Amino acid sequence: MTSVNTSTSALDFAQIAQLKSNAKADEAGSLKEVAQQFESIFINMMLQSMRKATERSGLMDSDAAQTYESMFDQELALHLSEQGGLGVADALERQMQMNQSRKRVTAPDGLPLKGDLSNGSMRLSQGTDTYTLDRKPVNSARTLER
Repeated sequence: MTSVNTSTSALDFAQIAQLKSNAKADEAGSLKEVAQQFESIFINMMLQSMRKATERSGLMDSDAAQTYESMFDQELALHLSEQGGLGVADALERQMQMNQSRKRVTAPDGLPLKGDLSNGSMRLSQGTDTYTLDRKPVNSARTLER
């Protein structure tokens, strides 16, 4: 798997495309990188919102200063996500690993469905423009997986 350099920019679309292709090749190996990029984008958006919420004095309020602040926020977000600043990446990575480990049942035409299709409790019907999922009422109690 090719390693993605996270020190450039979380908003670099070529880097996101590289992450996407890595995820197709090695799904488990790219989870950490994807989660870290997500945390970086999240922190960057949070920093932008914080800057908008503060009053400006007018002394340093120019287009150049705003551009510099935006670049600084991007770099700060990258640094914080690399250091595990908020823990969002770790939580997201655990959630994605848990979702990958679950067994998924698919309908005959490839749509993912949860539940047991063998007992006939669910039926997927395809119309010209729509899909319909019919469920039979269940009399027994069900347990939820976590």
